Amino acid sequence: MKLDDADALLQRVGTIAIMYYRALPADSPEYQLNDDIDWCLDDLAPDDVTAELRDLIGRTVVDPTTHREALTSFVYGTVAGSSPTE
Repeated sequence: MKLDDADALLQRVGTIAIMYYRALPADSPEYQLNDDIDWCLDDLAPDDVTAELRDLIGRTVVDPTTHREALTSFVYGTVAGSSPTE
């Protein structure tokens, strides 16, 4: 994944997390968290999309305080050419 892609992905997740609230599925039965996850991943190459990334995005949308650090670490850890010391 490129750095620009990582930045854009995290911005999309942040946007969805801000709009999400726990009663949303009850208020709108047609709402599907997976649709929002798909939107967050729309611009990524298929090789960059993993089950772990999808799971982290979903967890972060529902509970950003608990999961945003893990998502950010995972996403920036996949940036092409990155190293843990940079």
